[in-house]
Amino acid sequence: MRTCNRCRQETNQMFCPTCRVLTHPEGPPEAAPTSAAGDSFECTIWQGPNRSRGIEVPVSTRDKYFSKRSGEIIIYIDGRRAVVKLGSSFWKKPAVMKKAFGDNGKDELIIFFEKHHLLPPQQSLKEKGIVDTLVFEVVTPKEEFKVTVVEKHESDEYSSD
Repeated sequence: MRTCNRCRQETNQMFCPTCRVLTHPEGPPEAAPTSAAGDSFECTIWQGPNRSRGIEVPVSTRDKYFSKRSGEIIIYIDGRRAVVKLGSSFWKKPAVMKKAFGDNGKDELIIFFEKHHLLPPQQSLKEKGIVDTLVFEVVTPKEEFKVTVVEKHESDEYSSD
């Protein structure tokens, strides 16, 4: 069961039938999570053969920060909330998030990629001399993440933190 954050009505639908806003996904019935609020991890842009784009999550990161049981997560992009369905393809290699639907029903990833001119690593290095990296910050373990853009220069790979 899902709950609308605005009217608190319970529903099985992604969008509240009354308010037409995204509902919060049900919490996964799991043991203690392996991640905690405030943790962060990096992802890159993925491009498919048909030039579609998505967010590629490293497999080891996917297994630590995501749960097969929940089936979807909430991400915050530029202050807007969007729902990402973690379908069966997400659990294969590469782990890719291809769509994120906002309260308005639009795919927020396309808007995000265009606004920030985000490209896959090879193309980004070639055109900009940097790698477009997305940093996911855990808001609620395995359920909610805040996404920000960081540009990494090739030399950043070799610097020590």
